Amino acid sequence: MFSSHAHLKKRTPEGGIPRPDYIEHLVEEYHTTTNIEAQEQVTANLCNFAYDPINWKYLKEVDALGVFEECAKSPNERLQLHGISALCNMCFDSETYKFITKLEVLALIHKLLHTTEATDIHLNCIALLYQLLISDNCRPEIKNQIAAPYVLKKVTQLRNSPDPRVKNIASLFCEDFGSRFEQVVDMKYVLTSAKRFKSQTATIAFKEVKLVKRFSQMELDRFSFLTGDSNPIHSVSTPSKERKVHGAFLNAVVAGIIGTQLPGAGTIVLSQKFSFPNACRVDVDTDIVVRLVRERKISLVEYECSQNKKVVFIGEAKLLLKQ
Repeated sequence: MFSSHAHLKKRTPEGGIPRPDYIEHLVEEYHTTTNIEAQEQVTANLCNFAYDPINWKYLKEVDALGVFEECAKSPNERLQLHGISALCNMCFDSETYKFITKLEVLALIHKLLHTTEATDIHLNCIALLYQLLISDNCRPEIKNQIAAPYVLKKVTQLRNSPDPRVKNIASLFCEDFGSRFEQVVDMKYVLTSAKRFKSQTATIAFKEVKLVKRFSQMELDRFSFLTGDSNPIHSVSTPSKERKVHGAFLNAVVAGIIGTQLPGAGTIVLSQKFSFPNACRVDVDTDIVVRLVRERKISLVEYECSQNKKVVFIGEAKLLLKQ
């Protein structure tokens, strides 16, 4: 069960050390002790504190995340387990998510997954990667960094693990994310963003639709009329260099591709996550790409619109396919 501040205060005896101070003391002890058993005990305690969200603020304030990263780098299996378990416990925190998804930390997790023979570490590595992928903080552009092809290959191998926990979570991971990297015959190859790892590059194939569209002012005026969106930022009253195409208009064009071409007729959009990194301008060529990256009853598409190589719209949608 998770704690409340009132519960923590009630559990702290009179004259006892407050929780934030105690966590700070543990971090200091980790950095100052030269006894490996003491480090194992300290990090075990920190890992337990990472389980409860009420402690996340205190852990971040004393840079416990750095301790967990050091533990994952350690040759000591106990420290590795404590580090990866703690990151797994805290990964739904937005600040921790940003920390974990830095390229160097992701590469460390991937390395640990590949080099360890400890089933508990395998279990926590896969669980951590899975939670990163399903988190609301996960952006389309980093999905392929988290679940790179060489990672998927290792997780696929772990479906044969003698440990039922590892076997089950590896199977679930492959079921939900494995088809992102399947070869599709006669489709154009595209590079994933995993190539940003210095030692890891991969070429994968997706079904995709590409087109170039130029949004005219007449189209913007019609869309404004149909939707009732009279915001002057879309009208001729705003200089053309500052005028913006409706974000909903971009989304509608993507929806049209989804419903008529990929996956096609009968497709129902269940949910979407998207953002608008840059403004989309009128009368400028817009490159639109929609990719089918998971094809099942509940499928997944990723899409991107760009002008002059600047992304103006990026996102993903979960789809229900027609039987």
